[in-house]
Amino acid sequence: MSRVSDTRQRTREAAANLVASGKHPHELTVDLIYAAIQQGSRTTINDELKQWKNEKAKADALGADLPPAIADTMRSLWVAAVEQGERVFSEHRQALESDLAVLQQAHDELISERDAALTAVDQLRHEVSRLHEQRAELQQQLASETEAKRDALGQVQALQQEVTAVRADMAQQLEAARQNHDRLTTEFQATVAARDAAFQVERDKANDRVEAAQARMLQETDAAREGLRQAEQQLAKLRQRSEEQQTSLTELRLEIARHRRELADNETRLATLASMTVERDQLALELATARGQTAGLTAALQSAEARAVTAETQMAAGRKRRRSE
Repeated sequence: MSRVSDTRQRTREAAANLVASGKHPHELTVDLIYAAIQQGSRTTINDELKQWKNEKAKADALGADLPPAIADTMRSLWVAAVEQGERVFSEHRQALESDLAVLQQAHDELISERDAALTAVDQLRHEVSRLHEQRAELQQQLASETEAKRDALGQVQALQQEVTAVRADMAQQLEAARQNHDRLTTEFQATVAARDAAFQVERDKANDRVEAAQARMLQETDAAREGLRQAEQQLAKLRQRSEEQQTSLTELRLEIARHRRELADNETRLATLASMTVERDQLALELATARGQTAGLTAALQSAEARAVTAETQMAAGRKRRRSE
């Protein structure tokens, strides 16, 4: 922007120098000015050259009907007034351009911050999506472990029922062994009494038979004891299996508690992400406010330019009035 202002100023200087060297104002062209200053756009040079020619024509017309000394003085005053107006306008324009540059830089910084915030939001969205996926996986894993826990509980209940059945069967076997023992004892005693009473002469034979019955009874008792021992061994194995299942169930409970803690941590992270989303919305509001301020300053710049044009018009009108007077 300072480059454009410098181009306009140098255009006026080049035109004045060319006229001083003998050129007439109507002979000045954009190519001549550009060849002299070697900068700026031809459009800017053309606009400024036209304005300079108009001002030059007005100044020449103002002093046409006056004595040369007065005309030269008025032309000098007119040139000085125009130069002063141009300097004031240039200073105001440069100040406004500087303010606009500062605002543009602030606007660019806000845009950069907004882009960074949007990038962070996108990253947070990806993180939230990933956490949702992890949460779904954990819930699925928890459901699987819950199902495994139910299966384990079912196995434990089945083992308990089996242990109860084995105990009942063992009790029945013991009761049967006792009843058999009582029956054999009763039969033995009856046999002994009958043979003692009726067959004293066959006592020896009866004794042999008694010994045989006792031996058979001992064998049956040993068999009953062996059955009881096997039943106790089976019961011990069932108890060991039940303890192992209980240990596995405890491990499952610990694993489920760990997953619950991880799930709570994920919920906390989700709450943090929600807080960051609120901060992003606040940043967007501040960006909108900054944009409003930039628009207000742009309007102020346009208003200042309009006032400068109005002042220039009023100066031209004043010159007309003075010339008519």
